[in-house]
Amino acid sequence: MSKFLPIVAGATGTAIIAGGGGYLLSTQNTKIRDTFKEALINLDTETDLVNEKLEKLKENSSDPKHPKLKEAKTKESSKKGDGLKDFKSACQEIYDSSFTNKNSDTFKDFQSFCARTIKDRITKTGWATNNAKWKDRFNKLKVDATKPSSDSLKQIATKDSATGDELKNWCETKANEVFEGEKNLEFKDASASCGAKD
Repeated sequence: MSKFLPIVAGATGTAIIAGGGGYLLSTQNTKIRDTFKEALINLDTETDLVNEKLEKLKENSSDPKHPKLKEAKTKESSKKGDGLKDFKSACQEIYDSSFTNKNSDTFKDFQSFCARTIKDRITKTGWATNNAKWKDRFNKLKVDATKPSSDSLKQIATKDSATGDELKNWCETKANEVFEGEKNLEFKDASASCGAKD
């Protein structure tokens, strides 16, 4: 790329490099809070959800990478409530971090501990239990009026299932994914197939 290509500053401070009849958009300055604003938790007012995330952080199986999340886990494991301040501070720093990709440690910490997930959003009206009629729910995927919208669930709907466990497993996977808005196709499918109502 020529060093003489013009660089135009975007409104958000993101660099847009012109050349070759198009633009190369740099995501270097794209923050998690801008990309996943629907998933941000109000750490001061959403007390119940914050406490749920803190309990998850405290679990032996949790593996946070952010230093303040590690500190919060240690403190919370010693005494309930002692890790809250560090937890909130860590999440705020993660919100303000640059978003590079969904495989980064920063994003994984965000998804696991600091983000509103698909299940968090749907749980307002209930989430399916192990007693759900998964076979019946699976069969609905093949009916025109209730066919799925997302590619991932469409693939499952093309298969045959004696138990509906394929749908159950899909719901369990999507439960912990970051909520990306009401119009997100996987969120729509999860709302239709993974809620409390059969």
